Amino acid sequence: MNIPGHLAVGVTQHHLFNFPPDKKTLTLLLVGSLFPDIADKTIGYILKLMPGGRHCAHNIFSLLASTMMIIRLGGKLAGYAWFTGYTGHLLVDSGRFIPWFFPFKAYNFPKGRGISFKPDLMAKETLLLVLAVILFYLNHAQRMK
Repeated sequence: MNIPGHLAVGVTQHHLFNFPPDKKTLTLLLVGSLFPDIADKTIGYILKLMPGGRHCAHNIFSLLASTMMIIRLGGKLAGYAWFTGYTGHLLVDSGRFIPWFFPFKAYNFPKGRGISFKPDLMAKETLLLVLAVILFYLNHAQRMK
């Protein structure tokens, strides 16, 4: 999944899990939904320290450690938002290779395909994101009444 798809999942989670409509919570949820790719694709494709784009941040230990850090810095609601976004990312990526227990389990990391752009997939995910944002704003307007 690409950036628009991960953001769409995060915005939808914000609605489904009835988070408060504040910017801090939404921001943490959305950054959490992108964090595994930001970390791993930087390490794998830009710094070339790993063979692909799913390794250090695409596992439950990074999820739990980063969530504990967010709770310590921002409180339980912030940690819950981060955890929700991060978990959503891992779950929608789980149709392909995810090293769930790295670094405590050895994995044969597949060579990544690099950062690619597929216009049809990007268009579908962008449409999904637009629909999720519309739903978010309709819900937010409803809650403000």
